Amino acid sequence: MSSVAAKKKFFQSHDLFVKYHPRNKMAKDNDTTSSSGSVFNSSSSSVCTIYGSTFSRSSSLGNKKYFIACTSNGCIAVWDHQVSSGRDSNTSGKKSGPSKPILTVSVGGGGSSGIVLYDLQFIETNNGDHLLVASGDPGILIYNWSHFEAEISAAMDRDDDENSPRKPQDPPSTTMHASPFGLISPIATFKPHPSPATSLGESVEINSTSYNKSDNIIVGAAGDMFGCYQWDLATEKLLGTFGVVSRFDYGQGGHKDYLHVVKSLPGTSGGSSQYVTGGEDGSIGFWDGKTRRLVEMMNIQATIDKNKDLVTSNINYSRGFLNSNSSSTPSWNYNGLNSNLWVSSMDISNNWLAVCGGSETSNNNSIITSRSSAGGFTSGSGFITLWHLPTRTFTSGCITRESLNTVAYNDSLDCLISGGNEGRISFWGSITMLGQARGCAWSTPPATYTISIDSESNSMIVGGSGGILDCFMDRVKVSQLLLNS
Repeated sequence: MSSVAAKKKFFQSHDLFVKYHPRNKMAKDNDTTSSSGSVFNSSSSSVCTIYGSTFSRSSSLGNKKYFIACTSNGCIAVWDHQVSSGRDSNTSGKKSGPSKPILTVSVGGGGSSGIVLYDLQFIETNNGDHLLVASGDPGILIYNWSHFEAEISAAMDRDDDENSPRKPQDPPSTTMHASPFGLISPIATFKPHPSPATSLGESVEINSTSYNKSDNIIVGAAGDMFGCYQWDLATEKLLGTFGVVSRFDYGQGGHKDYLHVVKSLPGTSGGSSQYVTGGEDGSIGFWDGKTRRLVEMMNIQATIDKNKDLVTSNINYSRGFLNSNSSSTPSWNYNGLNSNLWVSSMDISNNWLAVCGGSETSNNNSIITSRSSAGGFTSGSGFITLWHLPTRTFTSGCITRESLNTVAYNDSLDCLISGGNEGRISFWGSITMLGQARGCAWSTPPATYTISIDSESNSMIVGGSGGILDCFMDRVKVSQLLLNS
């Protein structure tokens, strides 16, 4: 299957909802660029998509914390978290518009470059360094967070020198786009192998990353036949690849399609690092990090079909699926035809693994049309499942009306939170048992791709299609962030 054809499956095939929209023409047509083609303009913020986000640790700048997001326009944007969470004393009780970023770094020239960033991670290495890890079309970009702090401090100083008091809800926004990687250059860049899946043999994208602190190793889930790449962060050397079946596997097994997500598992008693992967084939794989050998592969659909007593559904029977009150159990199988499932996101809390994704089928009687199926495209449903990591056992699951794109555990609420293609986020039961969703909240993005949670402030930020992010405290939306220059 060609790279473009395969990627249509992951997120629904409507322009607002497509994660992998190679060189999106709509985004290009709406971008306003200078003669150099390097300005990320605010007019493009309404058509860009925010795929990844994270919170920084408390920084050296007055013990501040920041929220960071990456976009389909190849930009990394930074906001003051105290302002974005609505906790700034200067804005208490006042209405204000969406907060603008303090700093925006355009990778490869920004909106006109066609570069897409899919994932962000903030990590602390063994020697105490704080690094920002961005991944996407350029591969993996490793930034020293202190370089961002220096630019944030410089932006604040420039504002003070101009004697223009900064409104907390509208901080100065500095856009940087001078070099191929912006004025803040990565300290290391990891690129996948040249791929036969691309027309000119270029490298393909890295869809997500995970860092194993005990081994100082970073892994990246890629959209090619090599699957998951494993690099030594200290030496910057590629240690190997694993994850996808190839003719060189000699019967070891693996994923049958490209990967969307990889997570490092908590340390095991034997000391060997392990990873869990998920991708386009609708399976999750457990891997030994040292040998890069498969430990166990589990297909989501087969697992649900074998454990129907552990699965509920929030889809009405009259529209093709069984609801949670039915005496029967839900399934994607109709008249011997199976839907195509994919795994889009995972999150880990202690001994528990949450996995979500979506499905599509050509049988219109067995699917639910959601907001993302506008324009006559194939629609589908989704799923969320829970697994006990020490035993690698499936414990509960739910078939959802919408395709789910992201899942995260909220420690302060003791629940899982998911987002998909219906413009809402759902709050589930405790990490040990899913059951039915216990509530939902509407979100501004019509499709959600990233949920970041800061356990210290109990705040949560939701992003997706469009240039606005929603900020929640507990379950209540308190403010918004606006992506522009």
